[in-house]
Amino acid sequence: MKFNQIIIAVLTLFIAVGCTDNFEELEKDPVALSANPAGQLTFTQLCMSGDGFYQWRANLIYSGGFVQHYAGAWNVTEFGSKFKKDDGYATALWRNGYQNELKNVVDILEKTNGDPAAVNMNAVAKIMRVMVAHRITDLYGDIPYSEAGLGFSKGIVTPKYDKQEDIYASFFHDLEEAYNQLNPNGGSVKGDLFYKGDISKWKKLANTLRLRLGMRLSEVKPAEAEKQVKAALQAGVFASNDDNCIMHHLDATFNDDPASIDFRGNGLAYALVGNENGDHFSTLVIDFLRDNGDPRLPMYATPKTTSSLAWGAPLQPGETPYEGVKPGLFQWEVPMGASSTSGIQSYFKQKTTPFLHVSYSETQLLLAEAAFRGWVSGSAADYYRKGVEAGIKQLEIYGATPATQAAIDTYLNAKPLVAGQEKKQIATQLWITYIFNSIEAYSNWRRTGFPVLIPITNPDSETGGITPKRLYYPNDEMQKNEANYLEALSRMGGKNDWLNKVWWDAN
Repeated sequence: MKFNQIIIAVLTLFIAVGCTDNFEELEKDPVALSANPAGQLTFTQLCMSGDGFYQWRANLIYSGGFVQHYAGAWNVTEFGSKFKKDDGYATALWRNGYQNELKNVVDILEKTNGDPAAVNMNAVAKIMRVMVAHRITDLYGDIPYSEAGLGFSKGIVTPKYDKQEDIYASFFHDLEEAYNQLNPNGGSVKGDLFYKGDISKWKKLANTLRLRLGMRLSEVKPAEAEKQVKAALQAGVFASNDDNCIMHHLDATFNDDPASIDFRGNGLAYALVGNENGDHFSTLVIDFLRDNGDPRLPMYATPKTTSSLAWGAPLQPGETPYEGVKPGLFQWEVPMGASSTSGIQSYFKQKTTPFLHVSYSETQLLLAEAAFRGWVSGSAADYYRKGVEAGIKQLEIYGATPATQAAIDTYLNAKPLVAGQEKKQIATQLWITYIFNSIEAYSNWRRTGFPVLIPITNPDSETGGITPKRLYYPNDEMQKNEANYLEALSRMGGKNDWLNKVWWDAN
C-alpha cells in the first residue's frame, strides 16, 4: 500500500541521518522500521507537526492569520487576514490528516484490537485518534469519524459524516477507556516519539485532552463540560512542564510536496522559512506582551532594527524596540518599512524546533476557567498564576534565554487575575500560550470570543471583515461521497461556507 511504503521510506531515513535520543529505540529495534503498529505510531506522530504542507496552510496562513498571531507575509495577509478563500489552503489538513494520520491510527487499532500483548499500544492508538480527529472536526465541523479509515479493512469508501456532538461523545468514551486500559502489564509501546512508551505520561495525556475537549463544550453543553472536566481532574492531568506532549524534530530537508514530504523536520518552521522572513508577530501580540511587561516578549520576538518614527533611521531616544505588524497589512506596507517592526526569534525557524502539542500551561489556564465557573475546587487565581508561569518557562524548550524567577514574579504580581475580567484574561493567556499552535488558538477563540481581535477593514476582504467560523470541505467530496456530504451540509447551514459555525461554537 502507498501508506506503508511512505512509512518504510520515512523511517528508514532515520538510520541514514543518525538519531537523537527520541529515535534511539527505532535504531535498536528493526521491527519498528516496517509497516506495523510501532512504525505507524511513529509516522503519525511525525506527521502531526512535521507535515509542512498543512502546517503552512492550516496552521500558519489560516489559523495564525484568523487569530492574528501573525501578520505581514503575503499569504498570511492576503488569505489569513483578509479572509480570502483558497481551496488548497482550506483543505490541506483534511486531505493529509485523513490520508496520513487517521488512516494509520485506525490501522493500529484494527491490528491490536483483542491482542492481550498489545493492550497499551491499542490504548495509545485510541488517544492518538482523538488527537488527530479533534483538530479535523474542530476546523471543519461534522466529519467522517466512526467509519473513517476503514476503506481497506472493511471496504467503507464512502464513510458517513458523523455529527460533531456524537464525535465528541466518542472522544470522551475513548479517552476514558484508554486511560483505564493503560497498565504495567499491557505490553510495551514501541515507536513512541512523544513519551518513549511511558504509560504514566500517556494516562495524564488522555486526561488532559479530556479537560481540553470538555472545556470546548462550555458554551453549548455546560453540564457535560463540567462532568468531563471534573472527571479529567480527578483522574490526573498534567502536573508540570515535564508532562508536556512535545515532538522533538530532526535536522531534515524541508519539503511540503504532498507526494514526498519529509516529516522529520518541524513543518511550521518550514513554513516560517518558506515565507521568506515576511512573517511577523501582529501588533495584537506585540502590544499585549510589551504593554503588560511580559517577560516573554524578548523570548518570542527580536527588536526592530530601524526607527518607527523616521525612515531608515536608528531607534530614537525613548522609542520602544518592539513593534508588530498590523493585521491586514503586508510587510512592505508598514509606514517606515519592515525593519521598523520586530522579527520572530530564529530558534523558532529551525528544522529541529520542537512542537508543543499539549502543555501544562494550557492545563492550568483551563482549570482556572473551570474554577471560575465553579466546576472544580481551588482558586482560579492560583491556577491562572501557575498557567502563566508555566507558559513563560515552556519557551525554554526552544532555546530561549530563560526569564529569571524575579522577572516572572514581578510580572505575575503586577498582572494577577482581576475580578470581572476572568474569562477575558484567561482566554487571552491561552491565546499567548498557543502561539505556534494557532489551530488550537483558533478553536479557543471561537469558543470564548477572546482576545478581541483588531477589526479587518480591507475593502478586498471576501467576508467583509468577518472572521471565518470554520474551514470549508473539499469540493470534490461532492463527487467522492455525495450523499453523506450533502447530508452533512444540510446540518451545517446548507452551504459549504466558512461562515457557518461548528456545533460547539455558541459564542
